[in-house]
Amino acid sequence: MAAELNEPSEGIGKRAVRGTFWSFLSYASGRLITFVTTLILARLLVPEEFGVLAYCTIVIAYLDLINNFGVGHALIARRDKLEEAQNAAFFVSVSSSVVLYASAWMAAPSLAIFFNEPQVTPLLRILSIGLLLVGVGTVPMAMLQRDLRFKAYLLPGIIRNIVKAFVAIGMAWQGFGVWSLVVSELVNKVLEVIIPWWIVRWRPTRAFDLQVMRDMLRYGFNIMGVSLVGSFMVNVDYLLVGRLLGAAALGYYTMAFRIPELIIRSVSQIVSTVAFPVLARTQSDPQKTHDVYFIYLRYMSLVTFPTGVGLALLSPALVRIFFADIWLPMTVPMQFIAIASAFAIVSYLSGIIYNAIGRPDLTFKLSLVKLPVVVIVLYIGTFWGIAGVAAGHVVLTFACMALDLVMIRRVTAVSLMGVLEALRPALLGSAVMTLTVMALVWLLPGILIQMAVIPLAGAAVYLGAVWFVERETILQARTVLHNSLVRG
Repeated sequence: MAAELNEPSEGIGKRAVRGTFWSFLSYASGRLITFVTTLILARLLVPEEFGVLAYCTIVIAYLDLINNFGVGHALIARRDKLEEAQNAAFFVSVSSSVVLYASAWMAAPSLAIFFNEPQVTPLLRILSIGLLLVGVGTVPMAMLQRDLRFKAYLLPGIIRNIVKAFVAIGMAWQGFGVWSLVVSELVNKVLEVIIPWWIVRWRPTRAFDLQVMRDMLRYGFNIMGVSLVGSFMVNVDYLLVGRLLGAAALGYYTMAFRIPELIIRSVSQIVSTVAFPVLARTQSDPQKTHDVYFIYLRYMSLVTFPTGVGLALLSPALVRIFFADIWLPMTVPMQFIAIASAFAIVSYLSGIIYNAIGRPDLTFKLSLVKLPVVVIVLYIGTFWGIAGVAAGHVVLTFACMALDLVMIRRVTAVSLMGVLEALRPALLGSAVMTLTVMALVWLLPGILIQMAVIPLAGAAVYLGAVWFVERETILQARTVLHNSLVRG
C-alpha cells in the first residue's frame, strides 16, 4: 500500500498505459471476432430477429446493473480488509442474482405485452440465466481488475469469443434463427464466469465483517444509482425505437449501433476497466490523479477521434460491401453514431474520475440533470425515424461533454485549457484526415477501390499530421508500448 502511494506519477502513468495496452489486446481480439461474426450473422438472420433479441437484452442490461448492488466496483476501490470485502461481495452478488433471476422470469409475460412481441417471454426467461452466472463471477473478475492482471485474461478471452462465434454461426446456419443468438450469449456468460475463477483461484472463506459490508453497499449503491440512470440514458433510444417504430426498425438501429460499438465504444470499455483501478490508486494524491487523467484523455482521443470520423465517412461503402442490401437503411444512423461515439470518451473519463476519488454521487447527480434532456431529444428524433434518433445522439454528446468539463473543473484540478491542450493533437489530425478522405471519396471510382485505399491513406495522413503538431506524443506512445511488450 505504501509503495503504491509513493509511486511517482510517471510510473503510475506507464502502468496505466501498459494495463490499457494488454486490456486492448484482449478486448480488441474479442471485438474483431465479434465483428466478423456479426457480418456473417447479418447474412443468415433478418433485421426482425436482431430486433426481437434487442427487446430482451434491454431488460437484461438493466437487471445486470442492479445485480450485485455495485459491490464489484466497491471491491476494486477497496484498500483494506480485502478478504472480508471479497466474502461480503460474493454473498451480496450471489443473493441479488437469485432474486433478479426470479423477477425476470415472472415479469417476462408482461414485458412481451409491452413490446407487443410474444417471443419475448421464452427468450427472456432463458437469457436471464445469465444473471445467475454474473452474480457468481463478480468477485474474481473484480479481483483481476483491481490487481491490473489484464494480460492473464488475454488468451482465455480470445478462446471464449471464438467458442461463442462458432455456436452462433453454427446454429444460425442450421436455421435456429434468434435462438442462435440466445444460446451463444449463454455460452459466453458461462465462460465469462469459469475463466476468472480459474485464473484467480480464490475461494470464499468465513472471514466476515458487517461494517465492511455496510461500507461496500454504501459505495455500491451510489455506483448502482449512477449506472441505472446512465444505462437508461444509453438505452432509452432502444426503448423508443422498439416501442414506437417496431422490431424491424430496432433491428436496423441495433446493427447501426453495433459496428461503432465494436470499433469505437470498445475503447471506452477498455478505459473503464483499466482507468478505474489505476485512478483509485492515486485517490490520495490529486496531482497524480490529474496527471493520469490527462494521459488517458490524450491517448484515447488519439484513437477514438480519427476512428469515429473515418468510420462515418466510410459507412456507405462499408455497408454495401459487407452487408446485404436489406441492411442499407442502417447507413445514415451508423454515420451519426460513429461521430457521437468518438467524442463521448471525454464525458466517459469524467465519470471514471468521480468514482475513483470516492465521489460517485457527483456522477449520479449529473445523470439526473441529463436524463430528461436525453429523453426529450431522442423522442423528438423518432419523428425522423432511426436516423433522427441517431442524430440526437450527436447533439447530446457535445452538450453532455460541455457540462462534464465544467463540473470536473469545479471539483478537481483539471483545467479546461488543459483538456483542450490534451485533445489538440487528435482534433487537428482528425480535421486533416477528414479533408483527405473526403477528397479521396470524390476522386476514387468504385467502393471496392475506396475501401482498399482510403483506410490506409487516411491513417497515414492522420499520423503524419499528429507527428507534425505533436511529435513528442507519438514518440512517448511508441516507447511505452515497446516497454509494455518487453516487460510482458
